[in-house]
Amino acid sequence: MKFKLYDYENDRSTDIELTPSQWKELQAFLKELKNPPAHDYKAVLDCFNRICSKLPPATRLTDKRRRAIIKAQKDGYDLEQVFRTAAQSAFLCGRNDRKWRASFDWIMQPGNLVKVAEGQYSDSVPAPAPSAPPMSGNPFDNYG
Repeated sequence: MKFKLYDYENDRSTDIELTPSQWKELQAFLKELKNPPAHDYKAVLDCFNRICSKLPPATRLTDKRRRAIIKAQKDGYDLEQVFRTAAQSAFLCGRNDRKWRASFDWIMQPGNLVKVAEGQYSDSVPAPAPSAPPMSGNPFDNYG
């Protein structure tokens, strides 16, 4: 099947030949562009509310929240894992000096999302100090 392709950079059209399988693949691609896959926004909110039960619930699905969910999924975030990480953070759950708690909208902000996903708000347990062998009275005894 012949197909006309317009080259905007060089301001000209080019005829290309497509096999039937290439034509079907192109049609499927164009259909997907026209009708992008549906995002299950409600499932994301339900997941947040189930996992982050100590945070304020997200009940309304606003356009801002839809856009944030699309962007996070497009950027490759595993939102369920992000919510689990947030739920395990004492700071994000309100155990801080101001009793402040993170919200769905706060977590979904791009700058905060990356920090939560990378564990920057995770509770840290101080690592035990490395134990060094006691030094002898002569500092040169410790070498060789």
